Amino acid sequence: MRVPLDYYRILGLPPNFFQPMSAEQLQQAYRDRTAQLPQREYSLTAIEIRNQLISLAYRVLSDPQQRQRYDAEYRASADELANSGVMNGAADAVEEEANAPSQSFERNFELEPETDRLSIEIADELLIGALIILQDAGECELVLNLGQSFLSNSDLEADSDAQSDRPDIVLAVALAYLQQGREQWQNDRYENAAVSLQAGYSLLEREGLFPNTAAEIAADLEKLRPYRILELVSQPESHIAERQRGLHLLQDILRDRQGIEGTGNDGSGLSIEDFLGFIQQLRDYLTAAEQQSLFEAESQRPSAVATYLAVYASIARGFAARMPALIHQAKILLLRLGKRQDLYLEQAICSLLLGQTVEATEALQHSQEEEPLAVIRKNSQGAPDLLPGLCLYSETWLQTEVFPHFRDLATRTASLKDYFADPGVQEYLEALPSQPDYAIAEYQFVAPADRATDGNGRETARNGQRQAIAASAATSRGAGELEVRGDDNSSQGTVAVLSNPEPVTASSSATKTTSGVEKATPPRQRRNSKNRPPRRGSYDNGKERTTGALGFGSLKIGRLAILLGGGALGLAVLWFLASQIFALFHRTATPPIAQQPPVISEQLVVELNQPPVAIPRPQPKPAVPKPLNRDTAAPVIQAWLAAKAAAFGSEHTTDKLKQILVEPALSQWQKRVQDDLLNRRVRRYKHSLQVNGVKNDPKNSDRAQVDATVVEVAQVYERNRLNRAASYNEKLRVQYNLVRQNGEWRIQTMKVLK
Repeated sequence: MRVPLDYYRILGLPPNFFQPMSAEQLQQAYRDRTAQLPQREYSLTAIEIRNQLISLAYRVLSDPQQRQRYDAEYRASADELANSGVMNGAADAVEEEANAPSQSFERNFELEPETDRLSIEIADELLIGALIILQDAGECELVLNLGQSFLSNSDLEADSDAQSDRPDIVLAVALAYLQQGREQWQNDRYENAAVSLQAGYSLLEREGLFPNTAAEIAADLEKLRPYRILELVSQPESHIAERQRGLHLLQDILRDRQGIEGTGNDGSGLSIEDFLGFIQQLRDYLTAAEQQSLFEAESQRPSAVATYLAVYASIARGFAARMPALIHQAKILLLRLGKRQDLYLEQAICSLLLGQTVEATEALQHSQEEEPLAVIRKNSQGAPDLLPGLCLYSETWLQTEVFPHFRDLATRTASLKDYFADPGVQEYLEALPSQPDYAIAEYQFVAPADRATDGNGRETARNGQRQAIAASAATSRGAGELEVRGDDNSSQGTVAVLSNPEPVTASSSATKTTSGVEKATPPRQRRNSKNRPPRRGSYDNGKERTTGALGFGSLKIGRLAILLGGGALGLAVLWFLASQIFALFHRTATPPIAQQPPVISEQLVVELNQPPVAIPRPQPKPAVPKPLNRDTAAPVIQAWLAAKAAAFGSEHTTDKLKQILVEPALSQWQKRVQDDLLNRRVRRYKHSLQVNGVKNDPKNSDRAQVDATVVEVAQVYERNRLNRAASYNEKLRVQYNLVRQNGEWRIQTMKVLK
């Protein structure tokens, strides 16, 4: 078979036709290559086959006549390909293949006829050696195509010699998937990276081989999940399947963590504080309905943060979709959540949106948030109940602090006038029970739509409240007044905007009929008698109706009933007066709730108008900087290699250099990038890294030294043509000197040791 290798590449040498290498240089390269063992658990047989290919390359290049003939053929092929543009096209094809979606993984690799002239012919049993050499050169795509072609070849199943190499070829393919996934991860293609990693993991699981490597790939998949979630849910809303996959991944993480504040191990490596930040970042990509569904389910664990976020979503969705039932539900949750916290301002806003002006005013009196209260007082213009200021504050709060965190509401405008003008909102507010919500909060919440409505008296009283809140909303906006209109057959009204309105107050005791004639409002305590049984002594069609033997209307019994009724009424009046006097004395003797000492609790403190914060711990101690180790050093060096590849690539993006380098290294590498830009030079890098050791400075915990082995493959293009003489494939040992600034490790200097 033919494989895309040449003898120079096998020895790890760049081709140099103008200054031929000496015999000593070739011999040193040969010794280095044979001494460098693969970093993975290949069999001794596979390593021996690799060494056979290295020996073959050395024999050809060390013999003057064979080398001269090989160089002539190599140079002629390279020049022909460069002139025809095939080399650039081949390089672009390899890059496009690496960037292609996951379905390209199953395609067989087909070499173009022109590129065959740069390949070598090897025996089939030497394939594993070629795969290991290609893997050392960072050619994971070529390893995948050659290896998958072998594994899927049914003709080789009966070949015992070929099957003996199968475990090593499986390992080479799995490692190529791992390397490809990590490269895609570094290039912010998280879902493609997951596909590559999952392909490698599935291959090892299917073959039942190399459990340590399978565990390493599985660990990468778990760490990748938060990145995948952000990439998937940030897709347009029309990409339903991708966004749903992201939400399922989020639910899997929450299950593994045992909730937002949970301490379970999800493999992501995120602390509680980091995960809270991740959730806050994620919310901007979710709709109000998605957040409500997600966080309501999480609040059942229970979770204070999830409850807070469910409240937030219910208010946003309830206001935007004109669904006050969701706001009512949010208020009940707030009352439960706020037993030991100052959430009175949020409760006041919910009460306002539900037309409960008395509860809104009482909640404001208990709030200790001075800054918002000062704004509300200023905009109330001396009103004793602060309703005008609360209306204006609620609109601003919804517009600037609530809606921006929902992708479907970010551009919506919050208008109380439009909200209260909605007929569905008016109908719901009319049906609300008169029982205070703080009593309902002690029991399971039941939607008001499922409850029996009160009598006409209470509905009329609520009409007065809604008139006051509508008037306050219009006044705070500087728009026309709002008037609640109704007819004589229904307690439900509509809100209309009048161009020249007359003032409407909560104390109005009459409404206008459709004919313009005023009609008295029914008394507050009058009840609907439609479903009530007739009382004794009532009249039906002008005649007195009696019931049984008591219908004689005895004078003595009638007088006795009057006396008993009058006595009972008197006792009721005395009890009412006594209770009012006792309540007045209790309020005078008891300090206000806001002045009572706070209740000490370990409950997580969350506020509706603030992002979620970390769980407070008693007597927090300042974090002690941790020393650098191999696990924490590797991402730093990987970040530098990725920044280097981006800076010297076709875009010459230097922003990432500032994020990983400090002086003097920063200026040195910026100058090199500038030189390449002026000379129209592009370098395409591929790196693999192994951290050999870390040495922390005992006198300064913010300094450390990292010893690493870097395999660097570079293709150098000058004026869009490949310069093979300048291209190289080297294995370097590099010493990096790191310094910690603002808690982040940066590279200050670096030196190639060999």
